Amino acid sequence: KVCKKGYDEKATSIGFGGYKTTDKKEVKGVFYDFSVDSTVIADTPEEIFANAEISIPIEGLDTKDVGRNNRIKNSFFGTLESTEFMSGKIISFNRDSSTVKMELTLNAISKEVTLDYLVSGDTLSFDGKIDVFDWNASEALDALNEVCHALHKGPDGVSKTWSEVHLFVSSVVKEACE
Repeated sequence: KVCKKGYDEKATSIGFGGYKTTDKKEVKGVFYDFSVDSTVIADTPEEIFANAEISIPIEGLDTKDVGRNNRIKNSFFGTLESTEFMSGKIISFNRDSSTVKMELTLNAISKEVTLDYLVSGDTLSFDGKIDVFDWNASEALDALNEVCHALHKGPDGVSKTWSEVHLFVSSVVKEACE
């Protein structure tokens, strides 16, 4: 029996932050339902997740506000071409620059993005920003801004929904034996 480290679904979280108002106030949320496939048992988190594939059902979105959840699901995701899932795939880790390249698929469009990553003990974290306009989601963002118009007004009276989205992922690896 050889023991190394492996993926622990229960110790993994996937989150996001959207921005509203001209002051760029961040509203955070999580996806409580997702699957991660193609991980392996290995010595380092980078090796464990080197070819990982992530599937995220939109229905699993939670911002701790039922009304907000429904507006995001219906007005943003509901107006995209592919409304049921988002997905991602790890392409490569660059240990020298502490970055990870991923292919993210949203609105039936796959794009390569680069996020920062950090390994601290047994925890692997990703953090970075994307722009939904890169996935041709301007109409979806407009639809969201329309239903959130009053909620996205700042002290200046201007309603704004930003196209930039903050992504963050954290996973604690566990002992695994083959």
